[in-house]
Amino acid sequence: MAIRRRSLTRSPASGYHRVVNKQDILDELIGARQELMAAIKGLTPLQMLEPGAVGTWSVKDVLSHLAAWESETVTALNQAQNNRVPEIINIDDIDEWNEEQHLASFYRPLDAILEDLEGVHRMLLKMVEDFDEKMLTDNRRFNWMEGEPLAYLIEENAYLHEREHVDDIIDWRDQQDI
Repeated sequence: MAIRRRSLTRSPASGYHRVVNKQDILDELIGARQELMAAIKGLTPLQMLEPGAVGTWSVKDVLSHLAAWESETVTALNQAQNNRVPEIINIDDIDEWNEEQHLASFYRPLDAILEDLEGVHRMLLKMVEDFDEKMLTDNRRFNWMEGEPLAYLIEENAYLHEREHVDDIIDWRDQQDI
């Protein structure tokens, strides 16, 4: 199974629900992370290194992938705060970007990936907390968002993305009976 190509600024995907304020975004980010941690709870380090959780990727690879996208989202929020067009919207081939990130982190130890996942999530929560709510929710604020609010970028690349892979990990665990 290949990693699905996701749109960064296009029409919301099926199952997408619009958040209405900053607290909703924070609640969704926290909830999705709790779901992710529950999905990997009880896995041994060796199990987290086994390929096949998502395509050929291990759970470690998926966690690294999620950390990379959250990191890119933090960078995008910083760029937006500084009135710059985020580089994230210029990623033309998401599959290629995913593969580049995967190769860059392939030999990193699991503990480092878990630290990255936790650290970047803390940074994302802090950025959202510090952001002006209108900047997050106004769908006319940033032309480069093509009619979507900045919150959509967070939803698509952080908590909806995380939940997508939570489902993958749960399915993989069910298939592996672990």
